[in-house]
Amino acid sequence: MTTESKEIIKDADIETALKREGFRGYCIGKGRLMLLELLTKASAGHYNSHTEEAFLRRFGLLKSDRTSNKKGHRFVCSMLYASSNQQAEYVTLANNFRKAA
Repeated sequence: MTTESKEIIKDADIETALKREGFRGYCIGKGRLMLLELLTKASAGHYNSHTEEAFLRRFGLLKSDRTSNKKGHRFVCSMLYASSNQQAEYVTLANNFRKAA
């Protein structure tokens, strides 16, 4: 797992936001995965629930038009890209927290 996404969004910040927004029982890895998914959804022009939107906005990843800002782009790239001999952080988290249908 890369540490670049952890430099952009600190684990402690995710943990605090999860507690503040009422996502009890969520671990930091699941919160990081949820953050990527919510950011992608918002950037595509779709709306999140009020609670999800509050969680997402705590990290300052969106412009006023709800598209990703520079920090948001860096976070997405850090989660989805890895060199050819490594696995992207998203893949590891998705394998741990998402089940194939």
